[in-house]
Amino acid sequence: MNAMPQKMKFNSFETNQMCREHKELMINVHGRIVCQSCVNEHMKQSNEQYESEKNTRILNLKMARAGIPKRHVNSGFGNYAVTHKGQDEARKTCQKFTMDFNEGKFRNLLLVGRTGTGKTHLGSSILKNIIIKNSEAIYVTSADLAEDIVGAYRRSGDSEEEALKRYVSKDLLIIDEYGLHDRAEKRPQLLESVHKVLLTRYDELKPTVVISNLSLSEVREDLGDRLWSRFQHDGLDIVECDWDDARIGGGKAQ
Repeated sequence: MNAMPQKMKFNSFETNQMCREHKELMINVHGRIVCQSCVNEHMKQSNEQYESEKNTRILNLKMARAGIPKRHVNSGFGNYAVTHKGQDEARKTCQKFTMDFNEGKFRNLLLVGRTGTGKTHLGSSILKNIIIKNSEAIYVTSADLAEDIVGAYRRSGDSEEEALKRYVSKDLLIIDEYGLHDRAEKRPQLLESVHKVLLTRYDELKPTVVISNLSLSEVREDLGDRLWSRFQHDGLDIVECDWDDARIGGGKAQ
């Protein structure tokens, strides 16, 4: 069990030896000659290191609970590849969204475009910067969200209502792969569950980030007029990622 280093008291007396760094008389502590200022600085550094390591452990635990994909645990705005204006604007929009969120200014965000353009990287960056500020956020694919809600009745002690709460209660929800797998089995209740989460979060004034490989017009059509109207009601940032897939041809995967 780790414990924070604590300052200890010892019986000591001054010597006639001088600390070269601090220009002060050193002390004898049980036969060991030390400089009190050096000891204090060492204790301060140890405490700071302990706090830093503790905060890192807490952040890693929060990220794991938030569902950030392993591939993107180290993804951030700083290492998002920017090689042209479109990527620069995408990063700036997501950074502004994050800054405003952390200041209590909420709206929705839609990241659309072809695969391999860095959408999940940006979504993970948003999530990490929000978690650092102690907000509760979660990342989930559209298919996993739908299956969790639809299958809740099969789990002991769970229900659709409780499953819905898991996603509505979070300060921010990031839904990735919207429009991909949640209707592959021709089960309309899967898509209905995703839409129910979006509608309920709207009613609860909770912002949502939706990431999709569909085009903007396809997402709008898929959501339908009623949900699209609500999704943009309190403000909506749109990022269209229409550049090449970075995973193809040895490019850096985002």
